[in-house]
Amino acid sequence: MHWIWSVAALLTANVIFTRMPKKASSLYLSFDDGPHPEHTPALLDLLKQHEAKATFFLIGNQALAHPGIVQRIVDEGHTIGNHSMTHARLKRLPSREQIREIEQADSVLARFNGKVRQLIRPPHGRATITTILHGLRHRQPIVLWSIDSLDYSLGPDQVVARLAQTKVGPGDILLFHDDGSTAGDALRRLLPRWKASGLRLDPM
Repeated sequence: MHWIWSVAALLTANVIFTRMPKKASSLYLSFDDGPHPEHTPALLDLLKQHEAKATFFLIGNQALAHPGIVQRIVDEGHTIGNHSMTHARLKRLPSREQIREIEQADSVLARFNGKVRQLIRPPHGRATITTILHGLRHRQPIVLWSIDSLDYSLGPDQVVARLAQTKVGPGDILLFHDDGSTAGDALRRLLPRWKASGLRLDPM
């Protein structure tokens, strides 16, 4: 299915991104489903240790519940993005409610970074016609990914092995999740390897 989104990106004036432009040696970590009161701070500690930046796609109601963590993400130079207000399955909602999910989360996150419109990653990466048209209208990018770590279904050892066997390079967007411990356990081993290979972890 990945090629479908690549074609969609070309047909929608680059509103949909599955990769970032290849800029020097930049690699782009992204985390979904936070902020989590335990796992997100641990990830932030790890990223700081390795001088790595990332993009956190946050659920609006989770951001409201843990504002201090969101502020820390922003203060430490990471990017925050919109992962909807409640992590609803957007395709099951009427168009008006889909837009409400996006706009409410935008409003919450604007309190932290001052941006009226955020990067969007729809729950489960399922962009709908409504969200695509919304992105086109407001010049609001929908950011998916080029490499899925599968950290939501694999253990840390399996994630490390999977990514060791995957060609990871400049412009790639990697999908992880910060609502569990697997990402941190895997990245503790992966970050030094990527940095040693000359890759730099940048925010979007």
